[in-house]
Amino acid sequence: MNSNRVESFESTTFILLVRRLLIQTVFSLLVLFLISSCGGRPYENEGDVPLIFAAASLADVLGNAAQTYEIKTGKRVDFSFGGSIALANQIASLGAPSDGIFFVGDDATEVIRRAGLIHSEGYYTMLTNSLVLVGRDGVQPMSSLDDLEFDSGQIAIGDPAVAPAGRYAQEALESKDLWDTLLDRLILSIDVRAAMAAVESGNADYGIVYRTDALTSNSVFILFEITDGDIQISYQAIPLATSANAAQADEFFDFLRIEPEIRDLFTSAGFSVAALPH
Repeated sequence: MNSNRVESFESTTFILLVRRLLIQTVFSLLVLFLISSCGGRPYENEGDVPLIFAAASLADVLGNAAQTYEIKTGKRVDFSFGGSIALANQIASLGAPSDGIFFVGDDATEVIRRAGLIHSEGYYTMLTNSLVLVGRDGVQPMSSLDDLEFDSGQIAIGDPAVAPAGRYAQEALESKDLWDTLLDRLILSIDVRAAMAAVESGNADYGIVYRTDALTSNSVFILFEITDGDIQISYQAIPLATSANAAQADEFFDFLRIEPEIRDLFTSAGFSVAALPH
């Protein structure tokens, strides 16, 4: 590697680190503002309405599921969506108020487990997903991640520091020895939805996102499903042990798990739904 390449790589790495620090700082300030402005807990006047912190990739389907839940039970649920790792750190480190989590990836769930916020009986996987490469009309057709090395386009992914989708994308690229090669062409986004938006707006030519998010867009298309690396994308729904509304959160999760209409909703959105226990 020549000296210009080394300097360019070091400069890019520094910029990525600064960007990541800014993202984490903004997250922290937002949570502190939320806590202080709401007296330590939002929705404190709404009684037993649970607040669920959930992965950004679940935003559309959970919004629809909550409407069905309210129609059938008369009960409400509120959500805060974002990158699962960032949300987990907000709960565990900053005391962000949450009654339950619906996160993607073991890393985010492990943060909550280490903080002692999960009941001893543990948790279950409710959904699984897959990773895809997406692009806009007119981009070079591709059938493998290796093809990205021979294209000059920008690639949007979630920031691995705060978004599991970014960690999965990094894992896939590293499995092909492409992470360092493509690093200066990556656009790191706050979560998978922001990565999708970068492609939709034309700020990125390609994106590595979840299949379910790609299916929500009318302006990008799936180039291929990524099978490189041993990537297992799973979602866990967990009531938090110390929450006053943990029972209400658990009731909502049970509804999602067993209600046929909701299971069909997840399937239609592109998720694979775990089999019901016998």
